Amino acid sequence: MTAGRGLSCLLAACLAVAGCGGGDGGEERATPVAGVGGEPAAASPSVDAVTTPQPLRYRPGAKAALAAGQIAVVDLSDRAGIEPPTMDVNREQTLDALRWSGWGNPSATGRGQVDTLICDPTCATGRREQSTAVIVLSKPRRCGGRRFYTRSSITYEEPGTNRTRAPDTYLRTPPC
Repeated sequence: MTAGRGLSCLLAACLAVAGCGGGDGGEERATPVAGVGGEPAAASPSVDAVTTPQPLRYRPGAKAALAAGQIAVVDLSDRAGIEPPTMDVNREQTLDALRWSGWGNPSATGRGQVDTLICDPTCATGRREQSTAVIVLSKPRRCGGRRFYTRSSITYEEPGTNRTRAPDTYLRTPPC
């Protein structure tokens, strides 16, 4: 397979995956944002993300808070929120029951539960495990008059092993 064809196949697969999913009730919809892309965790090496226009959705109250100067975060489900109670942070993990401190500062810390899909033997037949987690958001950036956190990192204790994990986490930020 040629490099060009391989890249085309990879791009097609990424676009197919990015187009999946549905909306949560009660969220406000915005017009599509061109070039929405993820950013790796601060501890991870830089990764070029495939950019796919997706509609940015707002959690209740987020539009007004952004207009008033608050900092928002956009998770992998393209949901913009202020101190969100839940976040999709990577393909296998969702954070729930988040309680925030330092929101609006250069970094904000959320403490809650991480729900992890354990892909053993496959993701389709895997199981879910919960553990406590901490997420740190940082590097707020101004985009079109609004501010968004652009970096994140999470840590959690892997159930049954007592090992601390720090998986790659991604945020979506509108292009500036």
